Amino acid sequence: MTPTNAKIAMILISGSFVLSGCANTAAGYRPIVDGYQDEFYLADLDDCQSVAKTKHYDNGDARTSALAGAVVGGAAGAIEDDSIEGAIVGALLGGLLGAASSADETRSDRKDIVIRCMLGRGHAVVG
Repeated sequence: MTPTNAKIAMILISGSFVLSGCANTAAGYRPIVDGYQDEFYLADLDDCQSVAKTKHYDNGDARTSALAGAVVGGAAGAIEDDSIEGAIVGALLGGLLGAASSADETRSDRKDIVIRCMLGRGHAVVG
């Protein structure tokens, strides 16, 4: 395997581990509430977490972020390395960084969905 192919393989493997680690995060967020955590709270929490799961990581924003990152990374890699291999490595890195950024946004959105849903159901969410 050439050094460039090894770099590409490492980028793809590392990126897949990072992105797969985000798959079910934040929808399981359990907010701190001021009040009882009885069966009604638990039922509402379960419902709100299910609603949060409808915000998928693979969405239009994620694809746009990954594509933009790939374009910028590819251009930077081509300029830095002055070769097609540099452009490929840059595009892969940029695409992964764009996808990771979007995944982080989705995690935050899912957490916010749980909080807003619990507030909407009358729970005093404090954190």
